[in-house]
Amino acid sequence: MNYYDFLIIAVKLFVVFICIILFLKITGKTSLSQMSSIDFIGNMILGGIAGGIIYNPKLTIFDFLVVLLMWTTIMYVSNYLKKKSQNAKAFIVGNPIILMDKGKIKLNEFAAVNLDMSSFAVLLRMKNIFTIHEVEKAILEPNGQLSVIKKGDKGIASIVLENEEPLDDVLKDLGKDEDWLKAKLAEQGYHSYEGLYCVEYYNGHLFIIPSDAVN
Repeated sequence: MNYYDFLIIAVKLFVVFICIILFLKITGKTSLSQMSSIDFIGNMILGGIAGGIIYNPKLTIFDFLVVLLMWTTIMYVSNYLKKKSQNAKAFIVGNPIILMDKGKIKLNEFAAVNLDMSSFAVLLRMKNIFTIHEVEKAILEPNGQLSVIKKGDKGIASIVLENEEPLDDVLKDLGKDEDWLKAKLAEQGYHSYEGLYCVEYYNGHLFIIPSDAVN
C-alpha cells in the first residue's frame, strides 16, 4: 500500500466515525445500557457495513452512505413502530418473562430462555440477593436485565398505559382489564386516553405521570 491508499483509508475512517455517531443519535441509542436485542443486532450489522467500506477498496464512500441510509431507515422505522404499536414492540423487542411468581419457579419459562438455576443464582447475586428463597417475583426484561421483588416488598410499579395505548398484557398479569382501567381513569377525570403517555399501577393505586406534551 502506498501513501495514497492510506490517505483514502483515513478519510473513510473519519467519514465512518461521523456517520456512526449520527446513526446512534438518529436511532436514539447512545449507550449500551439503552440497547435492546434488535439495537444490538443493528449495531453489529452497522459494524459489518463500516468494515466493508474501510477494507474493500472497490467500495466508495458514496456506496457506504447509500447503504447506511437504507439501514438507518430500517432502524428508524423499527424504533418508530416500537413506540406506536404494542404488537410491533412485542415482535421486535419481546416481552418481559416472569421466571418466578409468588415464590414459585416457573420451569417452562426457564426452559424457554435456556436458563439454569446456577445462572439464575448468579443474576440474583448481582442484585445483592444471595438466596433464591428470598425471591417473591423475578422478571427477565427484554434487555436481559433481571427485575426482582423480594418477599415482604411492596412490589414494583407496572406501566399499564403508554403513549395513549393500554398495555393489555400488563393488565392481564395484574388481573385487570381495560374496563377497569377506564373506570379508574374516569375517577381521576380522564375519560379518554388522549394526552396520557405514562400511567402506572403501584401498591393498589393508579398514578398518572404528567408530560410536557403540548395539547
